Amino acid sequence: MELIAVTRPDYFQGEGELINALFGAGLQLLHLRKPESGEAGFMKLMKEINPDYYRLISIHQHHELANRFSIRRLHYPEKLWKLTGAQKRIELFTDGFHLSRSVHEWGPPEDTAFLDYVFFGPVFNSISKVGYQSIVDRDFSLSAVPEGLKVFGIGGVTAALFQELQRMKFDGAVVLGALWNHPSGTVKEFEKMVKSL
Repeated sequence: MELIAVTRPDYFQGEGELINALFGAGLQLLHLRKPESGEAGFMKLMKEINPDYYRLISIHQHHELANRFSIRRLHYPEKLWKLTGAQKRIELFTDGFHLSRSVHEWGPPEDTAFLDYVFFGPVFNSISKVGYQSIVDRDFSLSAVPEGLKVFGIGGVTAALFQELQRMKFDGAVVLGALWNHPSGTVKEFEKMVKSL
């Protein structure tokens, strides 16, 4: 079971330092998602993050800045993926980028040839987005997953639900609200999650 963390959608004081601490605690992959952000905020945060960790970051926005920070991982929200033509996907793949995307209904997804993995959900009721409810039944189990594609469950994921995700045949978990909004602290909660895997 693998673990991916997604940033809060907003920027906050000390975020870069906290991200460095998470990587120092063993985080293997961070998705930097700032849907309402401008380029200046993105650049500022990236400069606060230790460059040694850039290879462990996937970005959801500002893909055009990836080369500036030697980032080789790009994530596509569902709408953006649909707007990205087949030729562009081939170019990115050929240039050595690792691509992933979000999926909000299980088909299974088509056009997965150039994808390393997908996020699917919300599997549980969201912690960070009010009213963002689960789209699966409790007895849901992934089926007909294209060969070589990993599927990560997102939405309302906490350490207590890792075993449930495994039962549903997910390859890993994506955490957001349970990580950043935890009263005991983000790094301590991450360390607890790692022990629960």
